[in-house]
Amino acid sequence: MSEPLIQMKGITKSYFMGGNELQVLKGIDLTIHRGEYVAILGPSGSGKSTLMNIIGCIDLKTQGDYVLSSKNIEELDEDQLAEIRNREIGFVFQKFNLIGRYDATYNVQMPLLLKGENYHTSREHAKNYLEKVGLGDRMTHKPIELSGGQQQRVAIARSLVCEPNIILGDEPTGNLDTASGEEVMKIFRSLHHEGRTVILITHDQEIADEADRIIHIRDGLIEKDEVRRVPKTGL
Repeated sequence: MSEPLIQMKGITKSYFMGGNELQVLKGIDLTIHRGEYVAILGPSGSGKSTLMNIIGCIDLKTQGDYVLSSKNIEELDEDQLAEIRNREIGFVFQKFNLIGRYDATYNVQMPLLLKGENYHTSREHAKNYLEKVGLGDRMTHKPIELSGGQQQRVAIARSLVCEPNIILGDEPTGNLDTASGEEVMKIFRSLHHEGRTVILITHDQEIADEADRIIHIRDGLIEKDEVRRVPKTGL
């Protein structure tokens, strides 16, 4: 087994509304190793999206300990957290989150521009990743000119362009037809075979079955940790 990449102990998350506390996560203990392909599976309201936001440093836990790549998240400031989100984790969302006025290439190169990379160099990198996901002939198309499956592949290329170790997908096939969803899942399998750590958030058992390990979450707690295949050593 490779070294732990994500280590969580006693993670809770509460929201306060009108003076009332809503506890969404109730004590999560979770370790994910480099190179694992993990699905976090649960119904609506189970806490899986909240857990994803904490894993991705989009939101902070209320209590507990979270260590990511040997860094204690609680000790980092917002600039350091932004650095993690930009460089270490590639996000793929259900709604694609592409910017409509820009073409596919510019959408993909934006994370590199945020890092301060040269415009022309970053554009070449973006084109390489669009080729990687099979969109070499759609580089100058805007999102409205692309199918749902093509838009999600642009989003995957964008998630890869900073070469992160972790790919974090939030219901990545949720807005796609069956054929497009299968194409997207093939890309995730390919990324895992390259050695990346892939974490999918889903309510769909068929999507979860693609993973080597399924974390079942319900009512803010891990209900079952199911290892289906032995994970490979990752990046």
